[in-house]
Amino acid sequence: MVFCARSILSQFTKIHLKRNVCSRQQTLFRTASTAPENSEQKLIKQYDILNPYQKKYLDRIRKDFATAQEASLQRHNAASDRFISKFTTLNSAYLEYCETLDSIVECHGLLGEDGMEDIAASEIRSLVGQLADTYDNIRMEISDRLIPTNGDILLEIRAATGGMESSMFCHDLKTVYHNVAISKGYSWNVLEEDFSGPGSGISKMEVEISGADVFGTFQFEAGVHRVQRVPVNDTRIHTSTAVVLVTAKPDDIHVEINPEDLDITYTTARGPGGQFVNRIRSKCLMKHKPSGFETSSQVHRIAEQNMRECLKKIHHMLMRQELDLRLSQSEQSKKKQALHGDRSDKMRTYNFKADKIIDHRYKVSASGIIPYFSDPETFLSFHKEVSLAWQLQELSQLIEEL
Repeated sequence: MVFCARSILSQFTKIHLKRNVCSRQQTLFRTASTAPENSEQKLIKQYDILNPYQKKYLDRIRKDFATAQEASLQRHNAASDRFISKFTTLNSAYLEYCETLDSIVECHGLLGEDGMEDIAASEIRSLVGQLADTYDNIRMEISDRLIPTNGDILLEIRAATGGMESSMFCHDLKTVYHNVAISKGYSWNVLEEDFSGPGSGISKMEVEISGADVFGTFQFEAGVHRVQRVPVNDTRIHTSTAVVLVTAKPDDIHVEINPEDLDITYTTARGPGGQFVNRIRSKCLMKHKPSGFETSSQVHRIAEQNMRECLKKIHHMLMRQELDLRLSQSEQSKKKQALHGDRSDKMRTYNFKADKIIDHRYKVSASGIIPYFSDPETFLSFHKEVSLAWQLQELSQLIEEL
């Protein structure tokens, strides 16, 4: 329950608080004017931790929620009932946030009173903590409406422009994502990993990642990544790209595979593993005849295990196909553009000489490329900034749609 400064502090003093809660809430929701700020408005600005887009979105929800309640009371209105059901939790959290902010202002008014300083200061500290907790609840409610948090993801990395340097960059991205997944306690299941050329480069890899909020952690990695650096075998700066795909697995999409629809063959594997994988038919090739999807796996030394990996990948392909059918034509067009992998398609640039990481979609940049590729906390810190910029963009669109 929100702390009410008037009800508790009245036990210690007979001070009459002339302004009521409603008048202070009107001040809180009032748009900016040319009049100078009074002390109460300055206090609200000092303690208010909602950003302008969040406040605008929540103010609109609060206004429309009151309108929907009034319409629902006057007559049965299915649209109003749906709106109330959808936004009850968020609206209640915002009202609690505003009431807590009001209580902080009330307590500040008592700091100058004899015998009330310690009590008021203690209550302010408690209310500030409560305000932060309520803000976290609001932020999570908004995020849940923007980001699907359930289900696993299929993450795919492909070398694009740049030859061997591109495949080396794919390996660097894989290392970053693997370290982040381990730090977050996610499961990491490699479905395919094709090596190319000397060194530890990767031409393509697919991995299934499972865990709480896994999509929210990796969703902003989808797109064309551009790296500008000096390769190990050259003295000049090269520009290379890699493509990352992130596919969520909705809980309501189910795919069944008929064994008779599969063509399965086995052959010898290539790459590291010695004579065993090069002489034994352990690599599995699989084709799903109705869809035409084909895949292969040689990550295991046993043919049956590779067959199971192929089956998983075919299953993911069919799920991705079903998911694509649910996307709008504009979303599919944007997705196809990201798959070209051209240098001009970049959504993020890693400039080693300038020590800069730039996300071109949301105008977010940061320094410290080496920590980014080696420390999961640095990656997550950059991800948080990108996520905030994205939420501001999404909230501005949601405000227009309400």
